[in-house]
Amino acid sequence: MTAFNKFRSFEALDSCHQKIQSHLDELGYLADQVNQNRLDTGARKSAEDIELFFSTTARDHHAREEDEVFPCLLISDNAETVAQVRDLIEDHFWIEKYWQDLSPMLKAIGSGAEDVDMGKLAKAVKLFHDLYSYHIEEEESMIYPKAKATLNILQASNAMNWDASQKG
Repeated sequence: MTAFNKFRSFEALDSCHQKIQSHLDELGYLADQVNQNRLDTGARKSAEDIELFFSTTARDHHAREEDEVFPCLLISDNAETVAQVRDLIEDHFWIEKYWQDLSPMLKAIGSGAEDVDMGKLAKAVKLFHDLYSYHIEEEESMIYPKAKATLNILQASNAMNWDASQKG
């Protein structure tokens, strides 16, 4: 099955980006709370929720982009588009790498640990937040519009081929 046949919707991808951005904002707020030694029950619950979201929903989102959106652009004749998609795939690698550093700290906060290295947490949150925010902006401003146009062309071509096969 081609990526085109598996594609579901940009609305779902856009909605997930909004949820990711919301969780990134919540992560920044949590880091401030931790830095001010305000690790109450709400902060611990927030750490658990953020950790779960980025370990599941956000990872699934990346897999879906790489499976459903990026393939039609990687076969483009436009070298700039191909390079942009490859950069976004590399971003996914680095986002995951940064997440592997950050996730254990959030799990520790969620479980009640109070000995989290504040400097390490602040650095990890900043790297993760900045890369992810940049990544979303790149996808939404450059790649999603190109993917939408490409998928529209493929849809039209599929419809024409189907009509021709029905008349044949």
